[in-house]
Amino acid sequence: MIPVMCIVQDGQIPPHAEETLKTRIGDFTRRAFDASADIDWIVVSEGSGFTAAAPSTSVIASLHANRPLAQADRKALLNELCDICMDETGRSANEIVTSIRNPKD
Repeated sequence: MIPVMCIVQDGQIPPHAEETLKTRIGDFTRRAFDASADIDWIVVSEGSGFTAAAPSTSVIASLHANRPLAQADRKALLNELCDICMDETGRSANEIVTSIRNPKD
């Protein structure tokens, strides 16, 4: 399993988009890492998330890879994950934060 943490603001993503995003992230981890996604979906209460002193519109998708990644591979996967998040949430690239970390030692 690939641990994935998704953080969104309350009311930011409709329920159907949440399910589609989870499905697409699961498809992504199976293709990229040959493993299912274990998604921890975290909803931040309205008024509790800020960016530059304004209510946040950001979406965060962060995961642990199951193998070390070369920088070029990481960059390609981060771009793909960002595209998935933009497609499913309607947010811009400036509102999407993606992270893919190497496995812990």
